[in-house]
Parts: sequence; C-alpha cells; structure tokens
Amino acid sequence: MTVAVVLATLTGLGALGVVHGLRSTSPTLDAVWVNWQRPTGSRRTPDGERTPVDGLATEAVRQLDEGRWSRTRRAQVLRSALAVTGTDPRVFASRLVVTAVIGALGPIALWLVLQVLGIGVLIGAALVGSCIGLVLGVAIPLAGLVQRGSERRRHVRVVLGSFVDLVVLGLAGGVGIDGALHSASEVTHDWAARRMSRALGTARDAGTTPWDALAELGGELGVPELVELATTVQLAGTEGARIRQSLTARGASLRRHEQAEAESAANAMTERLFLPGALLLLGFLLFIGYPAVHRILGGF
Repeated sequence: MTVAVVLATLTGLGALGVVHGLRSTSPTLDAVWVNWQRPTGSRRTPDGERTPVDGLATEAVRQLDEGRWSRTRRAQVLRSALAVTGTDPRVFASRLVVTAVIGALGPIALWLVLQVLGIGVLIGAALVGSCIGLVLGVAIPLAGLVQRGSERRRHVRVVLGSFVDLVVLGLAGGVGIDGALHSASEVTHDWAARRMSRALGTARDAGTTPWDALAELGGELGVPELVELATTVQLAGTEGARIRQSLTARGASLRRHEQAEAESAANAMTERLFLPGALLLLGFLLFIGYPAVHRILGGF
C-alpha cells in the first residue's frame, strides 16, 4: 500500500510537469535580444509579478530602515554588517525568508513522509521541530552575517593602520593632505582600500571634504577608528594643526590595538585547546593502563 501511494504521487508530479512543459512557450530570439538591450533598471520584476518572498523581503528591509527598532543597537549592527560585507539587503532578506520557511516546513514534510511509510510519530514532535527549525533558519544566517562583518571590520582596521602610515609618508614628501589621502588609498587593490578610494573620489567629485567622506564611510561600516581618523584629519584641514605627529601616534595606536586583539585571540584559542588535549591524554592513559589493570583484576 505504501509503495502504491508513493508511485501514485510521483506519477502525478510527472504528469503535472509534462502539462506545464507543454503549455509553456519558449521566448523567441528577437524577444531575448530586446530584453538584453534594455537598461539594467528595467530588467527588474514588475510589481504585478512579485513573488511573496520578494514582498516579505521588501517589508523586512523597510522595517530595518524605518521601523520602530531601526535605531536600536542590533539594527545598527545588522546594517553595518550588510554594508561591510557588501551584501544586498533585499537579497539577504529573501535568503532569510527562504531558510526560515525551509526550516519550518522541513520537519512537517519529514513527518508526512514517515506517516506514509507507516512509522508513527506524534504531530507534537513535528510542530516542536518546526518551531526549532524556524528559529535556526533565522538565527544561523544572521549569526554568519554578523561574524563575517566582524572579520571584515578587523581587516579594515589592519588596512587602516597601513593607510595612516602611507599618508604620513605622503605628508613628509611635501604632498597636501588631500593628495596624501588619495594617493595612500590607491596604492593597493585591497577591497577596504578600494572602498576608501571610492569614498574619497566621490567626495572630490561632489566638492565635499575628504574627512566628511571618511567619517561617513566609518559610520556606514561600523569602524569607529575610521571616524576618529577623519576627526584628526579635519583638525589639520580646518585648524591647521600639526597632522604628521598626530597621524603617527594614531598609526602606532592602531597597531598596538591589533596586536592586543591578536594576543587575546591566541590566548582564547589556547584555552579552548586545553580540553581536547586533556581528553586525548586521558584516552592515551586508559589505552596504556587497561592491559595492566585487566591482568591485575584477572588474577583475583
């Protein structure tokens, strides 16, 4: 009976696929060429053809930007993680909705399969698994995004230390503060340096000051060290302060901070490796001492 139900289900799905394939029409070559020649903005899906996932993703992004919790600390961390990783908010929200739905419906689908196979499982267990899957489907992508954002911000701070040193070298060579900033940002092809280079180039084209661009970029990426650097550069641009000494001290402070973080991470890794090492030693002692203990106990 179970085999008959499974075969009937597969046959019905195959019939639906054949009917859908016969009814669907392939686009002509002219239509494909016209669609390819359209601008990028016109290739988006019209509002009338938007899927429910797109609607939920758009609503989630709107709540993140304009909702009641948009000014909270968690919303700011999420926005900065999206910005520093270069993730499109709507794409991430769509992925989040899909993973949440899969996590919620997966246990129920498994329960249905077990019922068809004749294995009795309580519906309450499926509902509990569905709730757990829903929570995990939302929490795992968010945790991964926040972790990638933290790693990227750490990389930005490392690049920022080298950037400050290059600016100091440019100032020592007689270049102005604007030229030193632009030349230092264009030395490497690293993604963090390119972000600073684009921000400085946009500020130059728009006629705004480079320190405002760096401060805005630091706030967007969630890197306070970049905002502090912009404040230091602003003092040189507006007040005529001695910038070389300040930037040298700033670069040394960034390197000390990164060294302290590296040492802290290494110490934490050493502490986490203590338990596996202790378990390995205990297993080795049991492996060596078991024959002797077995012989001693067997002699009685």
